Amino acid sequence: MKEYRLVYLNSGVHMSMQKDLFEAEDLLNQYISDGWTLQEMVVMNSTSALVAVMYREKEA
Repeated sequence: MKEYRLVYLNSGVHMSMQKDLFEAEDLLNQYISDGWTLQEMVVMNSTSALVAVMYREKEA
């Protein structure tokens, strides 16, 4: 069975999209090292929020 999690990748608003991407990359790497897999990343244009859909196999 898969366990899913939605992760907000940019907690604060920066004046630079590059800073948001660096922050998102660091957070994604933390989740991946904990055994999560990135399924999809979504950018909300109205709010510039970066959201990742993560999953991992859940032990039964």
